[in-house]
Amino acid sequence: MDSKTESIWLETGLLKNEVREKILHRCEILKYMGDDCIPCIYDQLPDHELVDDCGWVLDKDHDDLDNCEFKLTRKIINEAPKRATSKDMWS
Repeated sequence: MDSKTESIWLETGLLKNEVREKILHRCEILKYMGDDCIPCIYDQLPDHELVDDCGWVLDKDHDDLDNCEFKLTRKIINEAPKRATSKDMWS
């Protein structure tokens, strides 16, 4: 482990929670943007694998991702769409 990555680990060998959350947030944004380098199970990886596979998102080149917010919203539709009532060939 080099001095650059030493500060992200707790004494117990686990990743600091704020660092893990930062990696997961950046991975979520990049995955949504279509980055194929992010594993599809990035949020299920143990700490050491997460750092090995996705630690590169902590580079300064990706600091702008901290300003992005990604939220899924569900649109609830209460009414069924109206069906066409004409009997022409286009409906």
